[in-house]
Amino acid sequence: MRIARQNHYVPIWYQKGFILGPRNTLHYLDLDPPKIELPDGRIFIQKELKLRSPKQSFRERDLYTTRFGRILNDEIEKFLFGEIDTSGATAVRAFTGGKLQVIHDNFQRFFEYLNAQKLRTPKGLDWIKGRYPDLMQIDLMLELQHLRQMHCTMWVECVREIVSAEKSDVKFIVTDHPVTAYNPACAPTSSACQYPEEPAIDLKGTQTVFALDPDHCLILTNLEYAQDPTGVNLFAPRLNARYSSSTLARTDTMIRARMLTPDEVVSINSLLKRRSRQYLAAYEESWLFPEQAGSISWEDIGKILLPPSDMLGQFGGELYIGFEDGSTKYQDAFGRTDTRHEFLKKKALETEPAPNDLCGCGSGRRFKKCCSGVAIENRPPWDVYSIRDRNLIFCDAVVDILGLNKGKTWEDVRRELSNDQVKSVHEMMEMLWPKDTNIADLLPRPDRRVFRTVYMGFIDPRTIALSVISSLAYFDEIMILNPFPNPVYINPEFSPTQSPEQHKSQMLKNVSLLLALEPFIDAGLVHLVPDPMEFNTDFRHTMMAMAKGRGATWKMKREEMKQGERLARDDFERQILRMPEEQLRRWVLNRQPEIESELLESTIEHMKAKLANDPLALLQPIQAEKNSGEVQLFRMMTLEFALFIAHLTGAAIYTDEPACWRQLHEHASAPMHAGQHSRLEPITEKLANLTFEIETDPRINLEIRHAGKLGRMRRVFRRIWNEALTLDESADVDEIAEHLTTSLGNASLKAGIEWDTCAITTSLSARFRQRFELSAPEAGFSMNSVHRLLITSGRTNYIELVPIALFLELENVEDKGTA
Repeated sequence: MRIARQNHYVPIWYQKGFILGPRNTLHYLDLDPPKIELPDGRIFIQKELKLRSPKQSFRERDLYTTRFGRILNDEIEKFLFGEIDTSGATAVRAFTGGKLQVIHDNFQRFFEYLNAQKLRTPKGLDWIKGRYPDLMQIDLMLELQHLRQMHCTMWVECVREIVSAEKSDVKFIVTDHPVTAYNPACAPTSSACQYPEEPAIDLKGTQTVFALDPDHCLILTNLEYAQDPTGVNLFAPRLNARYSSSTLARTDTMIRARMLTPDEVVSINSLLKRRSRQYLAAYEESWLFPEQAGSISWEDIGKILLPPSDMLGQFGGELYIGFEDGSTKYQDAFGRTDTRHEFLKKKALETEPAPNDLCGCGSGRRFKKCCSGVAIENRPPWDVYSIRDRNLIFCDAVVDILGLNKGKTWEDVRRELSNDQVKSVHEMMEMLWPKDTNIADLLPRPDRRVFRTVYMGFIDPRTIALSVISSLAYFDEIMILNPFPNPVYINPEFSPTQSPEQHKSQMLKNVSLLLALEPFIDAGLVHLVPDPMEFNTDFRHTMMAMAKGRGATWKMKREEMKQGERLARDDFERQILRMPEEQLRRWVLNRQPEIESELLESTIEHMKAKLANDPLALLQPIQAEKNSGEVQLFRMMTLEFALFIAHLTGAAIYTDEPACWRQLHEHASAPMHAGQHSRLEPITEKLANLTFEIETDPRINLEIRHAGKLGRMRRVFRRIWNEALTLDESADVDEIAEHLTTSLGNASLKAGIEWDTCAITTSLSARFRQRFELSAPEAGFSMNSVHRLLITSGRTNYIELVPIALFLELENVEDKGTA
């Protein structure tokens, strides 16, 4: 079968729709015609304007072709775009025809075609490539398929208007990038409009313009901008902005009232031309030169694109749907299905705080060290509770629910923990992180003044002191997974709100961990990040597909399971100790039938005493009834989620789990070529030869941070991070490495002295020595699948690569859980 190598990125059927007379060609304008240098040095510029048939126009050789050695593959052209174009042609005709039933039948297919059309052009493909560190052709085609519906949800929730040029003698034109984004605040010379960039459609002021045919043009406008075009922040994201999610929309709402004048059509054609890449086409030659009609203001184009203010009543509002089984569904104008976001709003500061006042974003840092000097659109939101705010609210709620602020002791909690308390705690978790939460928007932004890290490993009260708290002596901030599950999508039989009795033991451990971290959360040093898979179905499906693909070729090694097995054995032993005394006696006798009575009784007493002295053990007998099992959770960040967080927050990844370290290097870093070395190799070698003292008592670690001790060491890590992040090839790498290596050695000596002079001691104090293994591949750490998540997160300010990772290894400590 013949391979299709001339790939049309604007379909032939679509171009034919712009042919208005007996001639079957269009005037085809090349904005950058080829230049040929003649033998005598003169430059010959080929003709910029030609008559071409649709078959000859808007095509590029091997644009979608993939290669496997010498074998060419054109399945993207034939099967993916073949199907999209077939349904797209019908859908476009439905929208121009205006029959409501036909539009309804083709509504979803139309927006799927529109999204594919936006991304399949050379400009669209260059936009995709610009968001990945390095894409081969086959990878580009894979990402194109994954992203081909990314804009549909927000487009569907827009104000939809089709304007007409039927009474105008000037008609709409075709361009090589037919789906055009316009924001009046983003001038053509702005960075947001530099090729191949376009204003993001999630910005309130961004509109999408698409000429359906010569007489009809679709304009999609975000509802907030349509309702208040002069009062909204054009750069701010629209409410509930999201690039992948389900939504409900009325298919019969469309504004069709406006008949444009020739000048208005010319203005829209001017926009289409300015935002094209190289080629335009129209039935009449004069339509290709809208600038000949006079100067057209960029801002004036925006006035033409705005929908009539008196026809917006059919958009917005709330939807309530009832189903045959009696269930209902609610959705507001922005696709939110939960009203709990109303309780998470806070009053934003009317003026910026003084430099030494707390920042309005809720980070807990001073304004001068946080959002000062940062553009509003690049700050975390100031009008909703931050991650830190929500974690502190949660801490207060847990303390109140368990009565720890009313005279109850930890032993009381262990003895009296009830199903209602378990339910209330997890209901609070669900309220603070509802289904419509955009976690990417709430995360801290990258900040070179902070060495931030993301921890991959077990989130457990038995390991947290060594894995996380002790590292705060050397790292500015640490981000970890929230240990509490969000019950919003958990099946009732396993839900902590529907079946709370199963979660008592696990919640006790989680509360213990939360109380240990609370002062560090308050100080802005630790960020508990909820798992979006638990409250965002699209995120969950995406992450599970990624993990499944990775897991197909990756298996844990036996020696990598040691820590998990230790924790599981500890949990099992704790459950045994909680058995009623008679069952406990039978359990011992089953294993030691010959045991003497006196030894049996002393063994039982010893086991009961061990249970009483275990702060993580419930002082309630374990239930022996059928279906009365307990849920024991081992939680840690997945590789993809850790990278996602690291990119968005500007953080390094660290772990103390060999399995996580191997995952990171096998799936998220490109292998080094023979003879290739990391430019940070001298620092890596220096760090490998140093050991650092760490402390397990949270109170001592907190006091160290408050007193500013070990600040020199944290500054060195900060400088290493910034050098790795900069990737300045012109810099003197050897000189930088030598300077940082010297600073590292000096800081290590100073840290040792500061530990020796630390006068703080407690009964829980225990110190160990630890090594840091630094990994800094030349290409950093990244995954295409994670970059896809970043593209659809709505955030644009994130680091392209995670440049370094750290592995923490304790000296002479085998069991972190009992160290």
